[in-house]
Amino acid sequence: MSDLRFLFANFFTHKDFLPPAKEIAGTIFTPLHIIYASVLLATVIVLGLWVAKKSERVIRWVLGVIWAVMVCFEVVIVTWESVAGATVALELTGNLSLYPCSIFLYAMPFAVFGKGWMRYMGCGYVCSLGLLGGAINFVYPANVLSRYSCLSFAGTHTFMFHASIIFCALLMLRSGYHSYTRATRLWHLLIPALPALAVSVAANIVNFTITGADYMFFKLESFFFAPIGAATPDWLSVIIVYLLYLLIHALPYLPAYLSKVRTEKQAAKG
Repeated sequence: MSDLRFLFANFFTHKDFLPPAKEIAGTIFTPLHIIYASVLLATVIVLGLWVAKKSERVIRWVLGVIWAVMVCFEVVIVTWESVAGATVALELTGNLSLYPCSIFLYAMPFAVFGKGWMRYMGCGYVCSLGLLGGAINFVYPANVLSRYSCLSFAGTHTFMFHASIIFCALLMLRSGYHSYTRATRLWHLLIPALPALAVSVAANIVNFTITGADYMFFKLESFFFAPIGAATPDWLSVIIVYLLYLLIHALPYLPAYLSKVRTEKQAAKG
């Protein structure tokens, strides 16, 4: 009970003023974190399956509301991180919305309001790189829960944000709002990657002008990528990461594309 009282009393306390993570309940892979994540994931799945039965109009409205809430939440969390710490400043190396999962904020308007290939582009990101990144950061939110509890403002943001990506992807795929069978031509495989490619321009401008920045992991200096980055020049790291992003976006659509190619070849043979 004393741990919970501490967490609620320090819900908005910045990491600069918190004790070490080992003294805080709900940090990475503690029992509270595992219970919290399990309950939230179960809720996301149940709600996603339920909403998927609704009309497209309702689904589009739900997706739009989630996007709007996450945009507002992002503005608030970046502002809070900038003013609530020991130093009042925007941390350019870590607080800009230029991470792989941040692309959700920029791709969702195309998924919600776009039509045809514009919608395919937005949904394509959400259901490929977005889903992968959301799942990884939901299960292993080391960047945040290494210093914060899941029951904190920062912990709540990271879980709600990545749970929203998972929810939207599940809703799109389960309802038929989006499908992995849309890619029937080689260039179709590239369309889901367009939001990431666009954001990568800003990410790399920051990466190569601000010391210590590694947005979208293009310099391979973060987490378990660090040994690779240390062994490769920056230009090669950038090429490797671009190829990886293209592959991640294309993979879910590859079976349908290959099936279409095989069917056309068989029809040509007669």
